[in-house]
Amino acid sequence: MRKNAISLQSSAVGRANLCTYIHAAQAAGFDCIEPTKVQLEYFFNAGYTPGDARMLLGDMEVSAVGWLSDIERQGYEFVAMMREAERLFETASSVGSQAVEIINGPVDWHAADCYRRGIPFNGYMGLQGLPVEEQRSLMIKNLQALADLAAQFKLTLFFEPLCWTPIPSLKEGIPLVEQAGRDNLKIVVDFYHNFISGVDAEFLSQINKNIILGVHVCNSREPDERVPCEEIFRDAAFYDGAVPIRDWVHAVKSTGFDGWWAYETFSKREAEADVYEFTKYVYAELKKLIED
Repeated sequence: MRKNAISLQSSAVGRANLCTYIHAAQAAGFDCIEPTKVQLEYFFNAGYTPGDARMLLGDMEVSAVGWLSDIERQGYEFVAMMREAERLFETASSVGSQAVEIINGPVDWHAADCYRRGIPFNGYMGLQGLPVEEQRSLMIKNLQALADLAAQFKLTLFFEPLCWTPIPSLKEGIPLVEQAGRDNLKIVVDFYHNFISGVDAEFLSQINKNIILGVHVCNSREPDERVPCEEIFRDAAFYDGAVPIRDWVHAVKSTGFDGWWAYETFSKREAEADVYEFTKYVYAELKKLIED
């Protein structure tokens, strides 16, 4: 993959199918794409094969496939997670992906909301309520197990902490990745989750570039006392939010990072834009930000 590659993240194409997604990326000039496992499953469930996907891609690369969630699972849930991971890694590898995204939990923000308010929640609660050191130890154990499995598929994993979880940002996440001690375990710099969690450009500029696999450029509304659910706080267009996008891009660039960059959006308005026109806009804006 070329230096400072520009990847079309799946969120930028709304509800487009895989074929339209790839064609829009190619038409706009993207170097690679970052699809989700759901998009690939729809494609395969329709009778298409990994070979068909690779034929559609042509010379275009797959920067990563998203995602494996609730990676701190324990007990019988850990066993289920590893089985899920194996299927996902096999799928990602079959289409030529170089990496898979992993995210901590509980992914369902309602679990965090109920925990904060001290009310029952009928669902997965993650490690909420456990001592911090125990949470860290369990997370490191799971990161190592997942990275070791991914290595069998020649895949790199990148960790994205979710801002409503017990490990809400890279401030808490990077030490876990470093202590896990696996060469194929990296992080993604996601602007939304880190902004909500109080990270600033100065922190980003101090990250070791060798641990960064990619960047999710995205915006956010200002945080408040509510649990930062994506439906509300991520409903912000490219520059229509509180994240100082240009400053953060410059901060990451100052580390010497030259991996892939993508734009991730949860904007309802952007989701309804013309796919081909919007992806051209995203490509142009990312290119300007990266080359500035």
